[in-house]
Amino acid sequence: MTEFKNQIVLITGADGGLGTALVTELINRKVKKIYATGLKIDNLKSVFEKYGELVVSVELDVTNTESIQKCVLICSDTTILINNAGVEFKAPFISEKASKAASFEMKVNYIGVIEMINNFVQHLEKNKNSIIVNVLSIGSLVIVKRLGSYCASKTATHILTEAIREELSEKGIKVMAVYMGYVNTPMVPEQTKTIKSEPSDIVIEICNGIELGNDRIYPDQITKNFIAKNPINTLYFE
Repeated sequence: MTEFKNQIVLITGADGGLGTALVTELINRKVKKIYATGLKIDNLKSVFEKYGELVVSVELDVTNTESIQKCVLICSDTTILINNAGVEFKAPFISEKASKAASFEMKVNYIGVIEMINNFVQHLEKNKNSIIVNVLSIGSLVIVKRLGSYCASKTATHILTEAIREELSEKGIKVMAVYMGYVNTPMVPEQTKTIKSEPSDIVIEICNGIELGNDRIYPDQITKNFIAKNPINTLYFE
């Protein structure tokens, strides 16, 4: 069981729809401090300055190693790292923009997560009983044809998450993943065939899952229904 009371939480993509909702929910749960990170420091400050010293705005580009390293210098006391930053270009594999979309989605949704974890891991180990939460998608587990390259990037991060969980547990770091369907944020402005969940509802379930120590968190009914019929069963080979 994890208590949020004394936790110092870093959220990537904090100025997005889900990120902003996470900040609000974590404040409600009395965390000690939040590092709200994103691409534009002015945007972050305009959103979060009302919280005073409780929320520290930090400029961060997860595709830029130097930017990540600068973030580490500021945020080395982090105890919960939430890799939430993500992009989605709605590109099927057979399309003119497929390769460019796939390349950037991989940079943000996958390589950026690898870089964040590797740059923070020594500090998370030192800070004791730390947690990494990777925000994934039901698209990590199924193919949505019109989102082909996005699904590929989220599947890669699902494999990353499953691969490092045991290794990092030996360092006292818990690794969790969040799998969800469509969420009503600016990232998904279009009509969808399935219900879009509200960010405020999703983040409550995410935080409940973190408190319970769940390896995998399914914060919406669509994903819960899918997992009930198709449980994750990861096989490992030496």
